[in-house]
Amino acid sequence: MPSLEENIKDFAKKAGAELVGVAGPDRMDGPASLDPGFIMRGAKSIVSIALPLDVNAIYEFFGKISPVPHNIDQAIKNQRAHRICTEIAGYISSLGYKAKVVPPNNTYRRSMDPFMVRPTFSHRFGGVVAGLGSFGLSGNLVTKEYGACIVLDTVVTNAKLKSDPVQPPRFVMDNRCKTCKLCDKSCTMGMFRDDDEEYLLINGELHARGKRDNLDFCNAPCFGLHALSRDKKWTNWGQHWIKEWMDEQPDPSKREEIRSTYMRVGGRTGDSTLRFDVIRHVARDLYPREEVEDFLPDYQHLPRDEEGRRQIMLKLYANMGFKGLERDPNLITCSQCMMVCGWDFDETKKRYDMLTGSGYVVPDPDWKMIHVDTYEEALALKEKYKRRVHPAEMIKDAQASGKLWFKDYFGYEPIGEFKDLIYRIKVKNACAKAGLKGKEALAPLLINPSYLSAMILPPKKKRKKNPVTSS
Repeated sequence: MPSLEENIKDFAKKAGAELVGVAGPDRMDGPASLDPGFIMRGAKSIVSIALPLDVNAIYEFFGKISPVPHNIDQAIKNQRAHRICTEIAGYISSLGYKAKVVPPNNTYRRSMDPFMVRPTFSHRFGGVVAGLGSFGLSGNLVTKEYGACIVLDTVVTNAKLKSDPVQPPRFVMDNRCKTCKLCDKSCTMGMFRDDDEEYLLINGELHARGKRDNLDFCNAPCFGLHALSRDKKWTNWGQHWIKEWMDEQPDPSKREEIRSTYMRVGGRTGDSTLRFDVIRHVARDLYPREEVEDFLPDYQHLPRDEEGRRQIMLKLYANMGFKGLERDPNLITCSQCMMVCGWDFDETKKRYDMLTGSGYVVPDPDWKMIHVDTYEEALALKEKYKRRVHPAEMIKDAQASGKLWFKDYFGYEPIGEFKDLIYRIKVKNACAKAGLKGKEALAPLLINPSYLSAMILPPKKKRKKNPVTSS
Protein backbone atom coordinates (compact mmCIF):
# COMPACT_ATOMS: atom_id res chain seq x y z
CA MET A 1 0.00 0.00 0.00
CA PRO A 2 1.39 3.44 -0.91
CA SER A 3 2.50 5.59 2.01
CA LEU A 4 0.94 8.93 2.92
CA GLU A 5 3.96 10.69 1.44
CA GLU A 6 3.69 8.73 -1.82
CA ASN A 7 0.00 9.50 -2.11
CA ILE A 8 0.58 13.22 -1.58
CA LYS A 9 3.40 13.35 -4.14
CA ASP A 10 1.37 11.34 -6.65
CA PHE A 11 -1.54 13.76 -6.21
CA ALA A 12 0.78 16.75 -6.62
CA LYS A 13 2.20 15.35 -9.86
CA LYS A 14 -1.27 14.74 -11.28
CA ALA A 15 -2.25 18.28 -10.28
CA GLY A 16 0.62 19.63 -12.40
CA ALA A 17 3.71 19.88 -10.19
CA GLU A 18 6.89 19.13 -12.16
CA LEU A 19 9.02 18.64 -9.02
CA VAL A 20 7.69 17.72 -5.58
CA GLY A 21 9.30 16.78 -2.28
CA VAL A 22 8.29 16.49 1.35
CA ALA A 23 10.04 17.32 4.62
CA GLY A 24 8.96 16.30 8.09
CA PRO A 25 9.53 17.65 11.62
CA ASP A 26 13.16 16.44 11.60
CA ARG A 27 14.02 18.95 8.86
CA MET A 28 12.62 22.21 10.28
CA ASP A 29 15.61 23.46 12.29
CA GLY A 30 17.00 26.66 10.82
CA PRO A 31 16.26 30.37 10.35
CA ALA A 32 12.90 31.74 11.46
CA SER A 33 11.63 31.57 7.87
CA LEU A 34 11.88 27.77 7.99
CA ASP A 35 9.24 27.55 10.72
CA PRO A 36 5.95 26.16 9.28
CA GLY A 37 4.26 26.98 12.57
CA PHE A 38 4.37 30.66 11.66
CA ILE A 39 2.00 29.91 8.77
CA MET A 40 -0.31 27.54 10.65
CA ARG A 41 -0.30 26.68 14.32
CA GLY A 42 0.66 23.06 14.81
CA ALA A 43 2.24 22.67 11.35
CA LYS A 44 5.10 20.18 11.43
CA SER A 45 5.82 19.24 7.81
CA ILE A 46 5.85 20.71 4.33
CA VAL A 47 5.21 19.76 0.72
CA SER A 48 7.43 21.69 -1.71
CA ILE A 49 6.74 21.97 -5.45
CA ALA A 50 8.46 23.58 -8.43
CA LEU A 51 7.39 24.59 -11.93
CA PRO A 52 9.93 25.48 -14.65
CA LEU A 53 9.74 28.81 -16.45
CA ASP A 54 9.41 28.86 -20.24
CA VAL A 55 12.82 28.80 -21.91
CA ASN A 56 11.70 30.48 -25.15
CA ALA A 57 10.26 33.38 -23.15
CA ILE A 58 13.63 33.73 -21.40
CA TYR A 59 15.43 33.79 -24.74
CA GLU A 60 13.27 36.72 -25.89
CA PHE A 61 13.78 38.49 -22.55
CA PHE A 62 17.57 38.11 -22.55
CA GLY A 63 17.85 38.75 -26.30
CA LYS A 64 16.13 42.16 -25.90
CA ILE A 65 13.41 41.02 -28.30
CA SER A 66 10.44 41.39 -25.95
CA PRO A 67 9.83 41.27 -22.18
CA VAL A 68 6.17 40.32 -22.61
CA PRO A 69 6.43 36.51 -22.97
CA HIS A 70 8.36 36.20 -19.71
CA ASN A 71 6.05 38.60 -17.88
CA ILE A 72 3.10 36.49 -19.03
CA ASP A 73 4.86 33.23 -18.15
CA GLN A 74 5.63 34.51 -14.63
CA ALA A 75 1.95 35.32 -14.10
CA ILE A 76 0.84 31.93 -15.40
CA LYS A 77 3.35 29.93 -13.35
CA ASN A 78 2.77 31.84 -10.09
CA GLN A 79 -0.97 31.36 -10.41
CA ARG A 80 -0.57 27.71 -11.43
CA ALA A 81 1.76 26.94 -8.53
CA HIS A 82 -0.69 28.60 -6.13
CA ARG A 83 -3.61 26.62 -7.58
CA ILE A 84 -1.71 23.31 -7.45
CA CYS A 85 -0.78 23.87 -3.81
CA THR A 86 -4.38 24.82 -3.01
CA GLU A 87 -5.45 21.47 -4.47
CA ILE A 88 -2.72 19.66 -2.52
CA ALA A 89 -3.83 21.34 0.72
CA GLY A 90 -7.41 20.29 -0.04
CA TYR A 91 -6.31 16.70 -0.63
CA ILE A 92 -4.35 16.58 2.64
CA SER A 93 -7.38 18.04 4.47
CA SER A 94 -9.59 15.33 2.95
CA LEU A 95 -7.36 12.76 4.66
CA GLY A 96 -8.14 14.24 8.08
CA TYR A 97 -5.14 16.55 8.53
CA LYS A 98 -4.85 20.31 8.51
CA ALA A 99 -2.99 22.05 5.69
CA LYS A 100 -2.41 25.58 4.44
CA VAL A 101 -0.85 27.13 1.35
CA VAL A 102 2.01 29.62 1.45
CA PRO A 103 1.50 31.86 -1.63
CA PRO A 104 4.37 31.75 -4.14
CA ASN A 105 5.70 35.22 -3.25
CA ASN A 106 5.16 38.56 -1.51
CA THR A 107 4.11 37.25 1.88
CA TYR A 108 6.48 38.83 4.37
CA ARG A 109 6.81 39.22 8.12
CA ARG A 110 6.35 42.72 9.43
CA SER A 111 9.56 44.61 9.96
CA MET A 112 10.80 47.91 11.37
CA ASP A 113 12.38 48.33 7.93
CA PRO A 114 9.66 47.40 5.42
CA PHE A 115 12.22 47.28 2.61
CA MET A 116 14.27 44.65 4.45
CA VAL A 117 11.63 42.04 5.15
CA ARG A 118 11.83 38.28 5.67
CA PRO A 119 9.47 35.71 4.13
CA THR A 120 6.70 34.30 6.28
CA PHE A 121 8.08 30.98 5.02
CA SER A 122 11.04 30.67 2.65
CA HIS A 123 10.25 28.51 -0.38
CA ARG A 124 13.98 28.21 -1.07
CA PHE A 125 14.64 26.84 2.40
CA GLY A 126 11.65 24.56 1.98
CA GLY A 127 12.88 23.28 -1.38
CA VAL A 128 16.30 22.49 0.11
CA VAL A 129 14.97 20.52 3.10
CA ALA A 130 12.44 18.70 0.86
CA GLY A 131 15.20 17.52 -1.47
CA LEU A 132 14.41 19.52 -4.61
CA GLY A 133 17.93 20.94 -4.84
CA SER A 134 20.52 22.96 -2.96
CA PHE A 135 21.68 26.56 -2.78
CA GLY A 136 23.72 28.06 -5.59
CA LEU A 137 26.06 31.03 -5.59
CA SER A 138 23.14 33.45 -6.02
CA GLY A 139 21.29 31.97 -3.03
CA ASN A 140 18.61 30.61 -5.35
CA LEU A 141 17.55 26.99 -5.14
CA VAL A 142 19.22 25.12 -8.01
CA THR A 143 17.67 21.87 -9.27
CA LYS A 144 19.25 19.18 -11.44
CA GLU A 145 16.34 19.30 -13.87
CA TYR A 146 15.87 23.04 -14.49
CA GLY A 147 18.65 24.92 -12.72
CA ALA A 148 17.34 27.89 -10.72
CA CYS A 149 14.80 28.98 -13.32
CA ILE A 150 11.70 27.82 -11.45
CA VAL A 151 8.69 29.01 -9.48
CA LEU A 152 8.45 27.46 -6.01
CA ASP A 153 5.50 27.02 -3.69
CA THR A 154 4.81 25.28 -0.39
CA VAL A 155 2.04 23.64 1.60
CA VAL A 156 2.42 23.31 5.39
CA THR A 157 0.58 20.60 7.30
CA ASN A 158 0.22 19.12 10.78
CA ALA A 159 0.73 15.64 9.32
CA LYS A 160 4.03 14.07 10.40
CA LEU A 161 5.57 13.28 7.05
CA LYS A 162 8.67 11.21 6.40
CA SER A 163 11.30 13.39 4.78
CA ASP A 164 12.66 12.81 1.27
CA PRO A 165 16.42 12.45 0.77
CA VAL A 166 18.31 15.74 0.42
CA GLN A 167 21.36 16.80 -1.55
CA PRO A 168 24.65 17.45 0.29
CA PRO A 169 24.80 21.12 1.39
CA ARG A 170 27.56 22.02 -1.10
CA PHE A 171 26.35 19.85 -3.99
CA VAL A 172 25.55 22.72 -6.36
CA MET A 173 28.24 25.09 -5.09
CA ASP A 174 31.00 22.53 -5.65
CA ASN A 175 29.69 20.77 -8.76
CA ARG A 176 28.33 23.75 -10.71
CA CYS A 177 28.98 27.18 -9.27
CA LYS A 178 32.75 26.95 -8.84
CA THR A 179 33.26 26.71 -12.59
CA CYS A 180 30.38 28.97 -13.67
CA LYS A 181 29.64 32.10 -11.61
CA LEU A 182 27.62 33.61 -14.47
CA CYS A 183 24.78 34.54 -12.13
CA ASP A 184 27.06 37.10 -10.49
CA LYS A 185 28.03 38.55 -13.86
CA SER A 186 24.32 38.75 -14.79
CA CYS A 187 23.50 41.05 -11.86
CA THR A 188 23.64 44.72 -12.83
CA MET A 189 24.59 45.75 -9.28
CA GLY A 190 26.61 42.76 -8.04
CA MET A 191 24.40 42.00 -5.05
CA PHE A 192 26.46 38.91 -4.15
CA ARG A 193 30.12 38.04 -4.60
CA ASP A 194 31.70 35.30 -6.68
CA ASP A 195 34.90 35.28 -4.60
CA ASP A 196 33.52 34.93 -1.07
CA GLU A 197 30.92 32.80 0.70
CA GLU A 198 28.54 33.07 3.62
CA TYR A 199 26.73 30.27 5.42
CA LEU A 200 23.23 29.36 6.57
CA LEU A 201 22.74 26.81 9.34
CA ILE A 202 19.96 24.36 8.45
CA ASN A 203 19.41 21.13 10.36
CA GLY A 204 22.87 21.28 11.87
CA GLU A 205 24.67 21.68 8.52
CA LEU A 206 26.27 24.77 7.02
CA HIS A 207 24.93 25.66 3.56
CA ALA A 208 27.05 28.02 1.45
CA ARG A 209 26.03 30.78 -0.95
CA GLY A 210 27.78 33.84 -2.37
CA LYS A 211 28.33 36.55 0.23
CA ARG A 212 25.66 39.22 -0.12
CA ASP A 213 26.98 42.76 -0.21
CA ASN A 214 23.76 44.71 0.13
CA LEU A 215 20.16 43.61 -0.45
CA ASP A 216 19.33 47.04 -1.89
CA PHE A 217 21.65 46.12 -4.77
CA CYS A 218 18.86 43.68 -5.63
CA ASN A 219 15.95 46.01 -4.87
CA ALA A 220 17.09 48.79 -7.22
CA PRO A 221 17.34 46.79 -10.48
CA CYS A 222 14.38 44.57 -9.63
CA PHE A 223 12.19 47.67 -9.28
CA GLY A 224 13.48 48.80 -12.70
CA LEU A 225 15.46 51.70 -11.22
CA HIS A 226 18.95 50.81 -12.45
CA ALA A 227 19.15 48.82 -15.67
CA LEU A 228 22.77 49.45 -16.71
CA SER A 229 25.35 46.71 -16.17
CA ARG A 230 28.48 47.36 -14.14
CA ASP A 231 30.67 47.28 -17.25
CA LYS A 232 28.15 49.46 -19.17
CA LYS A 233 27.96 46.89 -21.99
CA TRP A 234 24.28 45.91 -21.66
CA THR A 235 21.03 46.63 -19.84
CA ASN A 236 18.06 44.74 -18.51
CA TRP A 237 14.49 45.89 -19.25
CA GLY A 238 14.36 48.59 -16.55
CA GLN A 239 13.52 52.12 -17.73
CA HIS A 240 15.94 53.97 -15.45
CA TRP A 241 19.64 54.45 -14.87
CA ILE A 242 20.84 55.93 -11.58
CA LYS A 243 23.30 58.61 -12.62
CA GLU A 244 25.47 58.36 -9.51
CA TRP A 245 26.05 54.64 -10.15
CA MET A 246 26.77 54.70 -13.88
CA ASP A 247 30.52 55.24 -13.62
CA GLU A 248 31.26 53.96 -10.14
CA GLN A 249 29.75 51.13 -8.11
CA PRO A 250 28.49 52.47 -4.75
CA ASP A 251 30.16 51.30 -1.57
CA PRO A 252 27.87 48.49 -0.28
CA SER A 253 28.60 49.44 3.34
CA LYS A 254 26.99 52.87 2.86
CA ARG A 255 23.49 51.50 3.28
CA GLU A 256 21.74 54.75 4.15
CA GLU A 257 23.21 56.52 1.11
CA ILE A 258 22.27 53.68 -1.26
CA ARG A 259 18.75 53.47 0.14
CA SER A 260 18.21 57.22 -0.15
CA THR A 261 19.52 57.30 -3.73
CA TYR A 262 17.22 54.68 -5.19
CA MET A 263 14.26 55.85 -3.11
CA ARG A 264 14.74 59.29 -4.62
CA VAL A 265 14.79 57.86 -8.15
CA GLY A 266 11.81 55.63 -7.43
CA GLY A 267 9.88 58.59 -6.06
CA ARG A 268 10.19 60.38 -9.40
CA THR A 269 8.71 57.61 -11.55
CA GLY A 270 5.10 58.32 -10.61
CA ASP A 271 4.06 54.64 -10.86
CA SER A 272 6.41 52.61 -8.65
CA THR A 273 3.74 51.71 -6.09
CA LEU A 274 1.21 50.60 -8.70
CA ARG A 275 3.81 48.43 -10.43
CA PHE A 276 4.81 46.71 -7.21
CA ASP A 277 1.19 46.30 -6.15
CA VAL A 278 0.32 44.41 -9.34
CA ILE A 279 3.40 42.18 -9.01
CA ARG A 280 2.58 41.26 -5.43
CA HIS A 281 -1.06 40.49 -6.22
CA VAL A 282 -0.12 38.15 -9.08
CA ALA A 283 2.25 36.22 -6.81
CA ARG A 284 0.26 36.42 -3.57
CA ASP A 285 -3.44 36.17 -4.49
CA LEU A 286 -5.13 33.30 -6.32
CA TYR A 287 -7.46 34.60 -9.03
CA PRO A 288 -10.19 32.64 -10.85
CA ARG A 289 -8.51 30.54 -13.55
CA GLU A 290 -10.42 32.23 -16.37
CA GLU A 291 -9.09 35.67 -15.35
CA VAL A 292 -5.36 34.89 -15.33
CA GLU A 293 -4.03 31.35 -15.82
CA ASP A 294 -6.46 30.28 -18.57
CA PHE A 295 -6.83 33.78 -20.03
CA LEU A 296 -3.14 34.18 -20.81
CA PRO A 297 -1.78 32.37 -23.90
CA ASP A 298 1.35 30.24 -23.64
CA TYR A 299 4.42 31.19 -25.67
CA GLN A 300 3.42 29.27 -28.79
CA HIS A 301 0.09 31.10 -29.03
CA LEU A 302 1.27 34.66 -28.35
CA PRO A 303 0.81 37.33 -31.04
CA ARG A 304 4.01 38.07 -32.92
CA ASP A 305 3.51 41.84 -32.86
CA GLU A 306 4.52 43.75 -29.74
CA GLU A 307 1.38 45.89 -29.59
CA GLY A 308 -0.81 42.79 -29.55
CA ARG A 309 1.27 41.44 -26.68
CA ARG A 310 1.01 44.70 -24.76
CA GLN A 311 -2.76 44.63 -25.08
CA ILE A 312 -2.84 41.16 -23.52
CA MET A 313 -0.91 42.49 -20.52
CA LEU A 314 -3.26 45.45 -20.13
CA LYS A 315 -6.31 43.17 -20.36
CA LEU A 316 -4.77 40.95 -17.67
CA TYR A 317 -4.41 43.91 -15.32
CA ALA A 318 -7.98 44.95 -16.03
CA ASN A 319 -9.10 41.42 -15.11
CA MET A 320 -7.24 41.87 -11.82
CA GLY A 321 -8.83 45.26 -11.18
CA PHE A 322 -5.84 47.48 -12.04
CA LYS A 323 -5.45 50.34 -14.50
CA GLY A 324 -2.85 53.01 -15.13
CA LEU A 325 -0.03 50.92 -16.63
CA GLU A 326 -0.65 51.84 -20.26
CA ARG A 327 2.75 53.53 -20.61
CA ASP A 328 4.77 50.48 -19.59
CA PRO A 329 2.85 47.29 -18.75
CA ASN A 330 5.96 45.12 -18.40
CA LEU A 331 6.62 44.85 -14.69
CA ILE A 332 9.39 42.25 -14.46
CA THR A 333 12.65 43.82 -15.54
CA CYS A 334 15.34 41.77 -13.82
CA SER A 335 15.64 38.37 -12.01
CA GLN A 336 18.66 37.59 -14.19
CA CYS A 337 20.52 35.67 -11.46
CA MET A 338 17.65 33.16 -11.39
CA MET A 339 16.78 33.08 -15.11
CA VAL A 340 20.34 32.70 -16.37
CA CYS A 341 20.84 29.45 -14.43
CA GLY A 342 19.87 26.60 -16.76
CA TRP A 343 20.06 22.84 -16.36
CA ASP A 344 23.77 22.72 -17.25
CA PHE A 345 26.66 25.07 -17.97
CA ASP A 346 26.18 25.11 -21.74
CA GLU A 347 22.57 26.25 -21.38
CA THR A 348 23.56 28.83 -18.76
CA LYS A 349 26.35 30.19 -20.98
CA LYS A 350 23.91 30.40 -23.91
CA ARG A 351 21.52 32.54 -21.84
CA TYR A 352 24.36 34.68 -20.48
CA ASP A 353 25.68 35.38 -23.97
CA MET A 354 22.18 36.43 -25.06
CA LEU A 355 21.85 38.81 -22.11
CA THR A 356 25.26 40.44 -22.41
CA GLY A 357 25.57 40.36 -26.20
CA SER A 358 22.23 41.89 -27.12
CA GLY A 359 23.05 45.47 -26.19
CA TYR A 360 20.68 47.98 -24.64
CA VAL A 361 17.01 48.87 -24.40
CA VAL A 362 15.97 52.41 -23.47
CA PRO A 363 12.59 54.18 -23.47
CA ASP A 364 11.37 56.30 -26.37
CA PRO A 365 9.11 59.40 -25.98
CA ASP A 366 6.07 57.10 -25.59
CA TRP A 367 7.85 55.03 -22.91
CA LYS A 368 8.22 52.06 -25.25
CA MET A 369 11.61 50.39 -25.27
CA ILE A 370 14.04 50.93 -28.17
CA HIS A 371 16.88 48.50 -28.86
CA VAL A 372 20.34 49.90 -29.65
CA ASP A 373 23.75 48.29 -29.94
CA THR A 374 26.15 50.78 -28.32
CA TYR A 375 26.45 52.58 -25.02
CA GLU A 376 26.83 55.89 -26.81
CA GLU A 377 23.52 55.41 -28.64
CA ALA A 378 21.75 54.37 -25.45
CA LEU A 379 23.13 57.32 -23.48
CA ALA A 380 22.16 59.76 -26.21
CA LEU A 381 18.59 58.45 -26.23
CA LYS A 382 18.43 58.60 -22.44
CA GLU A 383 19.43 62.24 -22.60
CA LYS A 384 17.11 63.02 -25.51
CA TYR A 385 14.00 61.31 -24.15
CA LYS A 386 14.07 62.10 -20.46
CA ARG A 387 10.99 60.86 -18.67
CA ARG A 388 8.70 63.70 -17.63
CA VAL A 389 6.31 62.93 -14.80
CA HIS A 390 3.88 65.50 -13.45
CA PRO A 391 4.53 66.41 -9.79
CA ALA A 392 0.94 65.46 -8.97
CA GLU A 393 1.70 61.89 -10.11
CA MET A 394 4.78 61.80 -7.89
CA ILE A 395 2.81 63.01 -4.87
CA LYS A 396 0.05 60.49 -5.50
CA ASP A 397 2.59 57.69 -5.89
CA ALA A 398 4.43 58.71 -2.69
CA GLN A 399 1.18 58.72 -0.72
CA ALA A 400 0.23 55.29 -2.08
CA SER A 401 3.70 53.95 -1.29
CA GLY A 402 3.60 55.10 2.31
CA LYS A 403 0.15 53.63 2.78
CA LEU A 404 1.06 50.28 1.21
CA TRP A 405 4.42 49.69 2.88
CA PHE A 406 3.48 50.85 6.34
CA LYS A 407 0.04 49.22 6.27
CA ASP A 408 1.17 45.80 5.07
CA TYR A 409 4.84 45.47 6.00
CA PHE A 410 5.82 47.86 8.80
CA GLY A 411 5.76 46.54 12.36
CA TYR A 412 7.52 44.32 14.84
CA GLU A 413 6.96 40.61 15.50
CA PRO A 414 8.68 39.81 18.79
CA ILE A 415 8.39 36.01 18.55
CA GLY A 416 9.96 35.91 15.11
CA GLU A 417 12.69 38.34 16.10
CA PHE A 418 13.44 36.31 19.23
CA LYS A 419 13.77 33.15 17.14
CA ASP A 420 16.05 35.04 14.76
CA LEU A 421 18.28 36.14 17.65
CA ILE A 422 18.55 32.53 18.83
CA TYR A 423 19.38 31.45 15.29
CA ARG A 424 22.06 34.16 15.04
CA ILE A 425 23.80 32.70 18.07
CA LYS A 426 23.61 29.16 16.65
CA VAL A 427 24.95 30.02 13.20
CA LYS A 428 27.77 32.16 14.63
CA ASN A 429 28.84 29.32 16.89
CA ALA A 430 28.60 26.78 14.07
CA CYS A 431 30.72 28.94 11.76
CA ALA A 432 33.31 29.57 14.45
CA LYS A 433 33.52 25.84 15.19
CA ALA A 434 34.03 25.11 11.49
CA GLY A 435 36.82 27.69 11.20
CA LEU A 436 34.52 30.10 9.35
CA LYS A 437 34.20 32.82 11.96
CA GLY A 438 32.45 35.89 10.61
CA LYS A 439 31.13 34.02 7.55
CA GLU A 440 27.58 33.55 8.81
CA ALA A 441 24.75 34.79 6.57
CA LEU A 442 22.95 37.44 8.59
CA ALA A 443 20.60 40.14 7.38
CA PRO A 444 21.08 43.61 8.91
CA LEU A 445 19.18 44.01 12.18
CA LEU A 446 15.71 45.31 11.43
CA ILE A 447 15.68 47.80 14.29
CA ASN A 448 18.49 50.01 12.93
CA PRO A 449 16.98 53.54 13.15
CA SER A 450 19.50 55.21 10.80
CA TYR A 451 18.84 52.66 8.07
CA LEU A 452 15.09 53.12 8.46
CA SER A 453 15.41 56.91 8.30
CA ALA A 454 17.04 56.61 4.87
CA MET A 455 13.58 55.93 3.45
CA ILE A 456 12.35 59.32 4.64
CA LEU A 457 15.27 61.72 4.80
CA PRO A 458 17.18 63.03 1.75
CA PRO A 459 20.80 61.94 1.35
CA LYS A 460 23.42 64.10 2.96
CA LYS A 461 25.24 66.34 0.54
CA LYS A 462 28.95 65.69 0.37
CA ARG A 463 31.18 68.64 1.09
CA LYS A 464 33.51 69.50 -1.74
CA LYS A 465 37.14 69.10 -0.76
CA ASN A 466 39.67 71.73 -1.74
CA PRO A 467 41.70 70.56 -4.71
CA VAL A 468 45.15 69.28 -3.92
CA THR A 469 47.87 69.98 -6.41
CA SER A 470 50.74 67.61 -6.88
CA SER A 471 54.27 68.76 -7.30
